[in-house]
Amino acid sequence: PGCSRGSVGHPELCSRPCLYFAMGSCENGTSCEYCHMAHSKRPGHLDKRHREMLRSMPPLEWAALVLPILQRKVEAVDDSLVTRAMLGDIAEHCGIPIGSESSCMPQRSQRMLILTLRSMSLTSL
Repeated sequence: PGCSRGSVGHPELCSRPCLYFAMGSCENGTSCEYCHMAHSKRPGHLDKRHREMLRSMPPLEWAALVLPILQRKVEAVDDSLVTRAMLGDIAEHCGIPIGSESSCMPQRSQRMLILTLRSMSLTSL
């Protein structure tokens, strides 16, 4: 069996795994909207505490936290000069040095949030 429509961009951009394909009984075949490729683990997601932490951050601080993670994930999918320039422009427009750290959030909380964001797929971010 070939890849399904939902497998396009696997693993960063694909949709969630097809449960029927995993059981060997997907009747939609290549037109299935879900991914037919192996996923190593369940992708990360923001829990209530993480969502509240992000909501309480000023926008530039939020962007400084998320942009470096987003940049690595986008470059893993498309490492072209155009993509690099676009990400650089976004960071410059926001006045954010890539890799800057948030100062008002406790270090442990920030580390846990960063780990969660890194475990998320590009689509989820």
